[in-house]
Amino acid sequence: MKKVKSLFTPKKLVIWIAIILLFFTLPTINKPAMSETQAIVTMLCLDKDEDKIKAVVTVLSPGQDKQAKYEVFSATGDTLASTVDSIALSIGKEMGFAQCEIMAIGEKLSEDNIMKTLDYMTRTKKVGTNAILTYFEGDIEEFAKSITTLAMEKSLKLEKIINFDKEYILAQDSNIESFYKGFFSDVSIGIMPKIELTGEQKSNAIEVSSSSGGSSSGGSSSSSGSASSGGSQEGSSGEKKYIVTNGSTVVFKHGKKYYELSPSEVQKVNLFTNSSDKGTLIVEGITDHVYDNAKVVVDILEKDSKIKVSFDGDTPVYSVDVNLIVFIDEVIQDEPTDKFLIRHQDFFTDALVEKLKEKVLSNLNEAVELCKSENMDIINLYKAFNRKQYKNFRAYLERVGIDNYLQGVRFDFNVEINNEY
Repeated sequence: MKKVKSLFTPKKLVIWIAIILLFFTLPTINKPAMSETQAIVTMLCLDKDEDKIKAVVTVLSPGQDKQAKYEVFSATGDTLASTVDSIALSIGKEMGFAQCEIMAIGEKLSEDNIMKTLDYMTRTKKVGTNAILTYFEGDIEEFAKSITTLAMEKSLKLEKIINFDKEYILAQDSNIESFYKGFFSDVSIGIMPKIELTGEQKSNAIEVSSSSGGSSSGGSSSSSGSASSGGSQEGSSGEKKYIVTNGSTVVFKHGKKYYELSPSEVQKVNLFTNSSDKGTLIVEGITDHVYDNAKVVVDILEKDSKIKVSFDGDTPVYSVDVNLIVFIDEVIQDEPTDKFLIRHQDFFTDALVEKLKEKVLSNLNEAVELCKSENMDIINLYKAFNRKQYKNFRAYLERVGIDNYLQGVRFDFNVEINNEY
């Protein structure tokens, strides 16, 4: 026992710790840094090039000046696996997708069932299920370079813009996990925000510079695909391009692009959900003791939408209570009056409230008509009934069929509008 204690005296304990540290650290001393063996992919863009798959990745690389830089690499191949392998061969590194925050789907690929692509990326654990899905129109490689330029030159990241817009625009999550769940549901609905790359300056557009130089050969090719590098985006110059995020949202049904929601349609659909709780309302023709044929713009500060489902006999009833807290932002009328100088004037008049209620009720009804006419359940009606009225709803589905269930639902709306205080 004394011999054992003598092995662990304070002086010898230091020696033992040093031996243990050497035992665990020696095997890794000669190993190369992870940045030398693995390419950190921050964005993956996918589309079709004729009958082949085209992939473009944005790779984060450490620079010689100790500042990170972005590079864009692309490849085409018969399969997604061979395309990704071609990019890896061209840069001599294994592709690491753990930090990939954006997965963009091009318009040509969206004409097919994109679940084949998502299945490969998630089943092989190349991209996490929290990665944001977005739909884009334009050239896939030019799109990736422009988004990279945006991050390098203006410190604006697309994922940050989309997450910010989600509070105002998107009615549902647009990541891989939510898209998966939507696809495998009975209605098979999923959504993605639309990003457009255009040479025309439009509203809600961010200017970026498009690289004028062509892609150089990556020096790697195979029978199944070839790869090329777009190079670093530092100091790129060329014609002006604009990234447009105006609130348009693409609806996918059974994995294929089905319908494109305009910004105004998205705003109407948002009234059924609390996921996005901000926005604006514009009402016109208000005349009372304060206003004279005025147009009033109000900001939605808070939105609380409560959904209740029930059955009235054999008729399913979908009830929505919408409570908005708003702030009067702008008043436009032909002749300004001194009424607005009265500090204690109540500008939140009954006439204004009625106009706002009419506007919200009109938007709710128009959203319902859109769902019915296009036969797409983007207000999660099926989900609500299936959860809370399962037996009654299943009996209803047997009578009318899965393709017609929206048509026979009765909608009841109640709207409350309150001032910010």
